Amino acid sequence: MVDFLVVAAVIIAVVVPFVVVPEVAQRLGYNPQSARVRTIVWLTFLAILFVPAVVLAPGFLPGVSAADWLLFLVAVVVAILYDYYRLNPDRVPWGRRSG
Repeated sequence: MVDFLVVAAVIIAVVVPFVVVPEVAQRLGYNPQSARVRTIVWLTFLAILFVPAVVLAPGFLPGVSAADWLLFLVAVVVAILYDYYRLNPDRVPWGRRSG
């Protein structure tokens, strides 16, 4: 039963922000690749990730080591940059031709 809940939580944490939010934004007339929509996507993902941790296990987040927080921060920054450059290939600094 616990395994099912973990799998369901992971699916919800990925599908809702990265599939449902851009689809709803597009139906409301927004460009799903715009910075505003991508910001909402990432904030939704982080809210789905952290709100249950804060509400259900209030002592968990402060108990995580600094090294784990640093690893998480680096992973989130890499994921956000990957998402940005995937949707804006013309802005990749190392992909531009010089001169």
